[in-house]
Amino acid sequence: MRRLSRKPEPGLRIKWSGFRPMYDFWGHELKRYYQLETLANATQKLLHEKDRFILPSIQSVMGPTEITALAFELFQEGRYQLIFRLNAMNARKKRASFGFVAAKNAEEASAVARNEHRILRDLHLRAPQSIVQPFKGGAIYLPDRYRRPSHGREIYAYLTQWLHGYDELGINKNLQCIANIPRTHTFTLAETETIKGHIVEILFRTYDPKSRTAMALPEIASGDFVINWSKKEALKLKLIACRSMAAKTDPARILEQLLRTSWDWNGRRFYLFPAEPETLFTTMIQTLGPDQAKHAVKHCLESVRKKDRPSYLNEYLEALGQLMVK
Repeated sequence: MRRLSRKPEPGLRIKWSGFRPMYDFWGHELKRYYQLETLANATQKLLHEKDRFILPSIQSVMGPTEITALAFELFQEGRYQLIFRLNAMNARKKRASFGFVAAKNAEEASAVARNEHRILRDLHLRAPQSIVQPFKGGAIYLPDRYRRPSHGREIYAYLTQWLHGYDELGINKNLQCIANIPRTHTFTLAETETIKGHIVEILFRTYDPKSRTAMALPEIASGDFVINWSKKEALKLKLIACRSMAAKTDPARILEQLLRTSWDWNGRRFYLFPAEPETLFTTMIQTLGPDQAKHAVKHCLESVRKKDRPSYLNEYLEALGQLMVK
């Protein structure tokens, strides 16, 4: 079997575009810890010296033919990472697109990216239809602007498949889901319910009963999901980021955490679970099976009764209990 090239030919053409400030859902400019030009120059230097993950990832999809052109375009930015669309072409004019994810600093963000990459590989094996496919990852050395060796740093980066037709999922001030694009698309209340159902589906589908592990509750504000909202097809959701896993857990604990966790969103509380208990229960049956879904609801009901919980939680669980006996 022919080995994939780690060092490109001198004729490799590399282009970068889309450099601009990016903003969060409230219009605040996202903080960066290095210039994008610094990342571009460092990545190009890596590609022409000893790249162990960018070209090997691309060639694992496109084949061992020499890669002749790469185009990086800034697509999305979160608290921890920059995401570029990476278009590649080889000597046979074959083309393919990838996601290039780069940590925003050498400390916390790189640790998050390295862990996130590992988790994505695990989750993709559990639910490949719902989780972006990750490829290889590695370090990129960013030199100090004054060329002081002691001030250089390494950031972690990795590649994923590119999800054509998907946009970043967000939430607006009215607690409705949005596609975070230049001309924001707002999903209806009914569509928001459907999207929450898909989130719950991914949450339970990635639970592994053997290891008793599950993904931690996702963070929509951090760009964890992308959505395809073509008018010709049903809404589709993909998880592209997950920073931690829950250990020693089970469906009942996942359900309780889902129901009692909320985020402050423009002075209002945002919950991941659907407003209609029937939507949640139906999703649990589809992903866990009837017996395990009912057991989770029953166990959660019994444990919640013994604790001091908000009234909405007890009411929601009581509604789930009624659905369970139907």
